[in-house]
Amino acid sequence: MATNAKMKKELSELWKITEFRHLLVARVISNFGNGITPIALAFGVLSLPGADAGSLSYVTTAHMIPLVLFMLIGGVAADRFGRTHLVGLTDIIGSIFVAISAFAFISGHASIPLLCFNSFIFGILNALWYPAFSGIMPLIVPNPLLQAANSLVGIGANLGFTLGASVAGIVVSTAGPGWGLLIDAVTFLVAGVLVYRMKVPNSTPLGEGEKRESIFSQLREGWVEFSSRKWIVYVVASYSFFYLGFEGFLGVLAPVQIKEAMGGAKDMGIMMFGFGAGTIIGTVFALRLRPRRPLLLGLGGLPLAALWAFALAVPLPLWVLCITALGTGIGMDLMYANWITTLQTHVPDEALSRVSSYDAFGSMVFAPVGLFLAGPFTHLVGAPTALVTVGIIIALATSLPLLSKEVRQIERIDT
Repeated sequence: MATNAKMKKELSELWKITEFRHLLVARVISNFGNGITPIALAFGVLSLPGADAGSLSYVTTAHMIPLVLFMLIGGVAADRFGRTHLVGLTDIIGSIFVAISAFAFISGHASIPLLCFNSFIFGILNALWYPAFSGIMPLIVPNPLLQAANSLVGIGANLGFTLGASVAGIVVSTAGPGWGLLIDAVTFLVAGVLVYRMKVPNSTPLGEGEKRESIFSQLREGWVEFSSRKWIVYVVASYSFFYLGFEGFLGVLAPVQIKEAMGGAKDMGIMMFGFGAGTIIGTVFALRLRPRRPLLLGLGGLPLAALWAFALAVPLPLWVLCITALGTGIGMDLMYANWITTLQTHVPDEALSRVSSYDAFGSMVFAPVGLFLAGPFTHLVGAPTALVTVGIIIALATSLPLLSKEVRQIERIDT
């Protein structure tokens, strides 16, 4: 565990790094909008004439399919064109498509085909964004400060998300979903400009006379780096089934169940506030805790997400749902901070974005399936039974990696 004196010293050193400050501010701003959009989009879709759980599945799946398919290209693009430039550009372009959806709702012209198209484009942009963002931190922060840096950015991002979620229900229920999406569009634009202007060294500078490798060669090398580490493969395989259940739960089943059995967008906003608060607590824990075996600690909290699904299936009172959402947020972000730091310290920097793209691709590969099936499955068996099924999938998926010795015994590296 990090002492208070050590934490203060690390935070002081981090705050002196200009580019780190810019990245932190950008994540807070962007995630404020990200906290609003899931609620605004879900209840916006469900408010359209003739729309149902299946309609919401189509819109969310349209976003997830390109995110998964283009993820591997995103890792190569990040190493070729610069990680900060790619993150900044995707945020700026993404703001345009979010704004189009926003004005469609505000003007009364929103439709499922339009929302599916915009979601598809945004999925491509997200696929380029994720591996590029994952590789920025080692370029601006010394290795011993990575855990603190990842945790602090996580706290800021989760604080932004929580604040966004806390106002989302009010904005959607009073002003309408379009205004919520418009706020998100503005946050993407501001964050994108901040990151694009960052001055960061090239991650893989070419030597004199050195030729750039082909995309396929880079993908092949990324696969070698990824597949040669069993602990990465096992955790990513676990996450693939976790997101099969969790994306369908959060993107479709939760909004449908809350609309049918509870208080609608306001209750969803309160519950998501609990989730966001949990993510903040999780990253605070990650900032203080420096376990010798980080994945053993991180994976231990993920099964809490199953309890959230089980509680919503009943549904239990809102305060109980908030507690289970809080626990899920703690577990997920404690795992994320330990996972990303472990990757950054065990994978060579020149391969990090490519390995991160395989990580993201593998983790999310079944997410479109979960989103696509969530709507029809709900029609077939009802939301409560669908939620119990998802809870079982999550519980099994998050428990199995701990059976691996490679996962349990991977150790942290500080220098």
